[in-house]
Amino acid sequence: MPANSRILRGVEQVYFTWPDRRFRYECRGCGACCKGHGIGLDVAGGQLVQLVARRPAITAFLRRRGEAITAFNPRDRCWFLADDGLCRVELEDGRAAKPASCRLFPFNRVFRLGAYTIVDYNSVICPLTVGDDGIDHASVVAEIASITDPTVVGTPLAARDPDAEGRAFVATERAIADAIFGAPGELATAWGAQADPAALDAERGAATAAFTAILGTPWQPPSQATLTAAGWLTPSLRFNELYGPRQYAPRSVMAPVLARMWLAWLGFAALGEQLAGRPLGLQELTTLWSEQAPLMHAVARWSEAPALKPGPIDLPGVDPGNLVRALGQAFVDNRKPKRPLASLVAALPADPTTRVTTLKTAESLLRAAFAGR
Repeated sequence: MPANSRILRGVEQVYFTWPDRRFRYECRGCGACCKGHGIGLDVAGGQLVQLVARRPAITAFLRRRGEAITAFNPRDRCWFLADDGLCRVELEDGRAAKPASCRLFPFNRVFRLGAYTIVDYNSVICPLTVGDDGIDHASVVAEIASITDPTVVGTPLAARDPDAEGRAFVATERAIADAIFGAPGELATAWGAQADPAALDAERGAATAAFTAILGTPWQPPSQATLTAAGWLTPSLRFNELYGPRQYAPRSVMAPVLARMWLAWLGFAALGEQLAGRPLGLQELTTLWSEQAPLMHAVARWSEAPALKPGPIDLPGVDPGNLVRALGQAFVDNRKPKRPLASLVAALPADPTTRVTTLKTAESLLRAAFAGR
């Protein structure tokens, strides 16, 4: 525990998307975290000057990204990743000289929303596990406090009224996280924290109808082990869906859509573990959410009526059978009939391969057809 009481008081103004002391990782030098295309530097804290002084050749690869200055890696791994998977900067100069974002990894997704700091983690690259005696929140806050540059530890989130939105977001999401973390693996509890508890049976029925129509198989929950892993991830994935680039709906009306997407995600997790022959882990479930989000959104909107105004339609470069075009035209023609998405998908060829690929390819059309709702 850090001795600096000022840092400890700051924990109250920080929202963590994972439970205190429950996430662990043991760095075995796999190098996965060092294979991106840039290095985040604490320029305001003097790290750039220090790095250039020790390794002047890095100057040729500096670039500006918004307010930040980063170093570009024009190869499949960091310049400083040794063949044994360890960081040469840390080995030769000490951990304090290591680039700021690297020191924080995997808890290096740090954002600002009004008066609040939101700390998220990278569950795709780093093989995190769940267990006792994991990383404590206070230690992460202390590490953040040691970094001066706000471009590394204070990326602002877009909001009309950041202070008000920050208070509302943290109050809502912290309550959801506390409920889920308090009862890991309990589907009804996790659903009830995100949406109307009494609606669960009806929403499971709606998900089954959508899964059956699209895939030819009913929705079903995953195993207890996969469901528990999904619970640990849920607050992080909710945050990323609300503030990420997809924006399926305005944040002010996203809550019911997001809850139904979450339910669909569990159904896809059940199918995934059937293929794998085992429960799914944190990395797999995170990737599944990202890849299946277009279908999850379609399932979430199954009983709603999509509609588009007449005009140019954003079509994919490849559209076998012009099915996406036909679906887009159906959205245009649906302004008055207001038929649910289920009815419009029923007009597609019935084989699951066609329906799955068409709906995924039509993601931008679906987003536009439900814009503002």
